[in-house]
Amino acid sequence: MHLVPPRREALVCLLVCLAASPLLVGRGTSAAAAAPPGPGGCGVWMPPVDGPVVRAFQAPAFAYGPGHRGIDFAAASGTPVRASGDGVVAFAGSVAGSLHVVVAHDGNLRSTYAFLAGISVHAGDRVARGQIVATAGATGPEHETGGLHFGVRLGDRYVDPQRLFAACDLTQLVRLIPADEVPAEPWDARRMASGSLTSGGSGVRSVAGDLAGALGDAAGAAVDIARSGWDAMSGAVGAATGGARAVASVGARIGRGLVGVATAAVGHTPAGIVASVAADIAAGTADWWRHRQECSDGASATDGSGGSGHLLMAVGGIDSAGAPHEPTFGLDTRALGYRDGEVQYFSYAREGGAYRAPQTHGDLQRAGLGLAEQLKQAQREHPGREVDLIAHSQGGVVVDVFLQDYYDAGDPAYPPLGTVVTLSSPHEGAPLATAAADWRASPVGRALVEAAEERLPVAPSSSAPSVRQLDEHSRFLRDLWDHRLPDHVDFTTIGASDDVLVPATQVDVPEATKVVVDVGGGPLDDHTNIPRDPGALRVVRAALEGRAPPCVGIAEGLRGVVVPTVITRVEHGLGELPVVSR
Repeated sequence: MHLVPPRREALVCLLVCLAASPLLVGRGTSAAAAAPPGPGGCGVWMPPVDGPVVRAFQAPAFAYGPGHRGIDFAAASGTPVRASGDGVVAFAGSVAGSLHVVVAHDGNLRSTYAFLAGISVHAGDRVARGQIVATAGATGPEHETGGLHFGVRLGDRYVDPQRLFAACDLTQLVRLIPADEVPAEPWDARRMASGSLTSGGSGVRSVAGDLAGALGDAAGAAVDIARSGWDAMSGAVGAATGGARAVASVGARIGRGLVGVATAAVGHTPAGIVASVAADIAAGTADWWRHRQECSDGASATDGSGGSGHLLMAVGGIDSAGAPHEPTFGLDTRALGYRDGEVQYFSYAREGGAYRAPQTHGDLQRAGLGLAEQLKQAQREHPGREVDLIAHSQGGVVVDVFLQDYYDAGDPAYPPLGTVVTLSSPHEGAPLATAAADWRASPVGRALVEAAEERLPVAPSSSAPSVRQLDEHSRFLRDLWDHRLPDHVDFTTIGASDDVLVPATQVDVPEATKVVVDVGGGPLDDHTNIPRDPGALRVVRAALEGRAPPCVGIAEGLRGVVVPTVITRVEHGLGELPVVSR
């Protein structure tokens, strides 16, 4: 899903072009022959070196998947590297043991020059198009003879840099921001507050935000090169949060332990794992830091007081069971201020009424339609009464389907919607479902899965419709966010830092408030316990009452970034074992 409708592609591309530069650089024109900037042109972008492109841009299939977030130029070690456009150096230094330069340009564009032999500029320097900023010299598994990695970001979205060197007319740039393809990281630019620190002045916030954004640029290039060490990455994360020693220390302790687990689980080296998650950790840490002032230190307890005064439709997840007026999952509705007569539980049964766990394994599109029908019934029984939606696990995806495909605020058959809250819901898919699909995609893997499920029956099966739909590659997820959330819907998504069934990396919703909490109990209990966890319930109550989420301390905040990212990487690694392939 992208917020730019297809009919607006041309306008967006024109704005990007105008914001980036005032002069045209023709598709067939070399950098050396390009005319100097002038008032009548459309673009001033130039390749950073004269060598050919030896590896093209490749958008990953999903947010944490493999890909190539830039292009690689052939360039001998020591080749001067030029700034592709006018701008200000946002970062110049080492990330994960390699040298990087990031230049911020007008139009919310950033260019990254990665894996360098030397750097000629400093952060804060203003540079002109063609000015030397570094020397090429990348080496490693994918750069045996040297070269240069070059990336471009529009906001928080990596785009194909070669399109900036092409002819700047609408037919050539129309694909710069595709509206008919699922972006690799579709919601990064719209991440909202996830409670965090509250101290620090605006000047510190601005500098920290700029530095963290630059580190995200530099680390993004490292994702596809696998050249790093944990200590260097820990230092980068520490810098991204203002250089706090406590952050670096906590990050190193958490990370070393998890990298050991990941290495044992999927056979990857610590350096490779760190490289693959560095960008995600840097981006998550920067986001947490930037939005810390939007949290609240005065969170109310969930003691049965307060709440919204609305009706509640509670939507259980996979393997839940029950009836409309019987609890189907462990949500503490009384603690949130709801009275018994105000609570109804969604039924996965086609006719409504009581349902059994196997009925949660069916088509999620039909479940979304069922939610629409049951909300219409609530409107008939309680005309005009607002209804909150609180969902757990897969139930949050059922809510997504309802909001995307069925809900119409102007339809009087639906009740007015209050607050929407989801708890550990795989809005971006479930990595374990992806791994299961990867295994089933190969003859050997499918035979192993089927043999295992026959000997040790599990529910749900990896072949269940809902499990297949939660595969990050599924058509269902590709089509899920074709439209934005309804404008008036207040949506809060909550994840658990140690949840291994739905890692907190997967709970993002476009334009929603996201909070990651540390749920008590072991990692295997986080997913089940989050609907009754006091910390999670405080976030729910704040959302129901229209208040900012509770603040999260520095150690818990970093844990909520690092741990879910590594969990996700490990689970993706399960689908990348040599025995399986798509």
